[in-house]
Amino acid sequence: MGSGGDRPRFIVDSMLGDLARWLRILGYDTLYYRNAPDPRIVKVALEQGRIIVTRDRGLAILARKRGARYVLVRGERIEEVLAEVAAATGIALYADPSRSRCPLCNGPLRHVNRHEVKDRVPPEVYARYEDFWVCTRCGQVYWRGSHWRMIEETLAKARQLVDRVAERMKSPRLRLAVEKSER
Repeated sequence: MGSGGDRPRFIVDSMLGDLARWLRILGYDTLYYRNAPDPRIVKVALEQGRIIVTRDRGLAILARKRGARYVLVRGERIEEVLAEVAAATGIALYADPSRSRCPLCNGPLRHVNRHEVKDRVPPEVYARYEDFWVCTRCGQVYWRGSHWRMIEETLAKARQLVDRVAERMKSPRLRLAVEKSER
């Protein structure tokens, strides 16, 4: 779906900042523009082969008119939105830190020797965990802490919703968004 058969790449609009972070955790290169006008989002999507994810019908209509791939989401909870994106694009809803991107800046993560982060994490974290990842762009340090259980639970809920969401997306109202995403 992405360039050259790679994993899909996304651009999300200002209403979906949480989704941008989740897609990055899942390992998908995801741009997030807080205040970009719709034509700019569509232009970047077309230039970079990205899929637009939006709640904004106006942006979806503009994307369709200009031939950009898009997913128009309707869910309110993050589990629903992730399921909608997965149903439309086929992304995997499994997190693997070795494939994740920085939720803050979208930079790739690099697994590091724990000694490299000794002075950058709290002593109790350093003592408790063996595996650490560092963003190659902003330097943020990550580990599979207690928050990892919440990530896995959220993704499990989203996986349970995918089939139901896929059935709903077969309705004529949503078919165009899915067809654009499959190109």
